[in-house]
Amino acid sequence: MTVAFCNYVRFKARDGQYQAGRDFQNFFVGESRTRGDVNYLFAPFGVTPGAGTKGGDRSDSALIAPATPLAFSLFLEASQQRWLCEITVALLDPQTFDELVQITTETWICSRVEAAISNPDRVVLRLSSPLDAVDGQVPRRTLSSALVGSLPSSGNLTAA
Repeated sequence: MTVAFCNYVRFKARDGQYQAGRDFQNFFVGESRTRGDVNYLFAPFGVTPGAGTKGGDRSDSALIAPATPLAFSLFLEASQQRWLCEITVALLDPQTFDELVQITTETWICSRVEAAISNPDRVVLRLSSPLDAVDGQVPRRTLSSALVGSLPSSGNLTAA
C-alpha cells in the first residue's frame, strides 16, 4: 500500500498575525502550492509527531531542516519571538498527488533551536505544547489566546 503525506507549516506571531512569506510545504519539490488562500513554498523539512504523555497531552514535537543559514535564521527568530507554529498534515492520492483529506492541524510554540549533535548537517526547532505556557504560573494564570493561540469558542476545556 502506497501513501503520500504533505506537511504544511505556517508561523504566527504572538499577536495572532501570520508571518508573511514563511509558509512552507515539504512534498512538492521545487514548486509552490496554493492551499486555501495561502501560497506554500517548498522547503526540505521534516516534522516529528508530537510525543504524548500518560495524561494524553502532546507535549513535544520538532521541525528538522538542513543546517542552512536561512533555516537557522528562521528557526532562531521563531524561537526568540516565541512564535506559534501551525502544522497541517494532508493525505494525498499517491497516483495524482491531489489532496484527499486533511489529517490534522496542530499549533505549537516555537521553544528553542538545537544543532543536531548526531548529525551536524541539520538544525532542529523544538516545539512545545501551547498548554506549557501556563505551567509556571498555575493556578494564578488562565488560558488566553495571547498565551496559547486560538482557543475553542464552544465546548469544554479542561486543564489538569
